[in-house]
Amino acid sequence: MKKIASGLFVTALLSACSMQPSMKPSPEGTSTVVPIEQTDIDEVANNDVTQSLATDFEMIFIDQDMSFTGTLPCADCPGIAFHLNLYRDGRFEIRQEYLERNQILLVKGTWLLEQRTLHLMNQQHTLPTFQFVSNRRLTMLDMASKPIVSSMNYHLDRSDRLQSIDTRRPMLGLYRVNGDEASFTHCETGERHSVAMTQHHMPMLRNYRQDEALQGEAVVATLTGRIGNGQDSKTLFIDQFEQFWPGAKCPEFHAPGSVQGVVWRAEKLADRYVPQQLNVRVLFRDNNTLYGFSGCNNFHASYRQRANTLQVSSLAMTRKHCEESSLIESEFTQGLQEADRAEVNGNALQLFKNNEVIMQLLPAAN
Repeated sequence: MKKIASGLFVTALLSACSMQPSMKPSPEGTSTVVPIEQTDIDEVANNDVTQSLATDFEMIFIDQDMSFTGTLPCADCPGIAFHLNLYRDGRFEIRQEYLERNQILLVKGTWLLEQRTLHLMNQQHTLPTFQFVSNRRLTMLDMASKPIVSSMNYHLDRSDRLQSIDTRRPMLGLYRVNGDEASFTHCETGERHSVAMTQHHMPMLRNYRQDEALQGEAVVATLTGRIGNGQDSKTLFIDQFEQFWPGAKCPEFHAPGSVQGVVWRAEKLADRYVPQQLNVRVLFRDNNTLYGFSGCNNFHASYRQRANTLQVSSLAMTRKHCEESSLIESEFTQGLQEADRAEVNGNALQLFKNNEVIMQLLPAAN
C-alpha cells in the first residue's frame, strides 16, 4: 500500500512539473512574457532549417527598451539596413534604408508580442513580422508567419544598449522665407515645418535671399534634414542643403500627368537601375528649357516638345570628374539628347529612341 502511494506521489509531481502556466491576454502596451513549451528534441545536424528555429529556450521579456539592427535582403537593391527600437511601453520606431536607392522610411507605431512572434502595427505602412529566436536575435517571417529558409540573412541582432534612431533623410519640399522666419512644406506628406536657424541652414537662406526672383515666393528645394522631437516636433533641422528647383512644383506621385514642372529622378537606363544616391535628376520647364544634375555635373539645355515628340539640344555642363558616376552620367546625358519621344505612363516618364524605351524616370520624392 505504501508503494502505491509513493508511486502516485511521483506521478503527480512529474505531472505538476510539465504543466504550462495559463496565458491571459496582456493589455496593449504592457510587457508580455512568453513561456516556452518543454518538448523532447532529437539531435539533428545543423542546416538552414535548424538555424531558422529557436535555439534559446529562455522566456522572452520586453521589460526594457532595446535596439535591433541588421541588413536584410532587397529585391532590387544591395540590401535594406534596418534599425528597430522596441520600447517597454508598447511603442516602436523603425528606420529602413534602401541601400543605393537613397530611400529612407521612418515609421512609428505599437508592437504586439504573440508567443514569440513580434507584430509591428502602423495604419499607413505594412511592416514585416519577426520572431524571437533568442532574447538577442529576431528573424523575419514570411507572409504566412513562417521562418524563411534561405542562405541569405534575415536576422536582426540586439545591440548591447539602446541606440537612437537616425531620423535624417533626403527631402523635397516648398521652402519660403518671410521676414526672419523660414518654413518648409514636405511635398510627400504635406506637413509644414518651421526651419531652425542653424549653421547648416545659413547657405540655403543666403542663396534664397540673393535670388531676387525668389523673394517671398515658395520654391521647391532638395535637402537632407530631420524633424525634431517633443517641443520641436514642428521644426525642421537642416543637415545639408542641396539646391533650389525654380519652375518646379510638388509632384502628384500617383498621377503626374505632365512632363513639365516635375523634378524627375532617373530610375532606369534601358534595363539598368540607376543608384539613387547619385541623385540623377532633370526638370523640364514650361519655357522650353531644362536643367538638372547628372550624378557629378550640373547641366542645362533647351528642348522642343510637340505632342509626344521630343528634341533636346546639346547640353551645357560643368566640367567636374567623378570616377564613381562617370559611366552613369555619360549614358544619361547621351540618352537625354538622343531621345525622340516622351510619354508619361502611370507615374513614370519614359523616354524613347526608335520606339524603344531608353530611360525611365519617376517623380523625385527627395
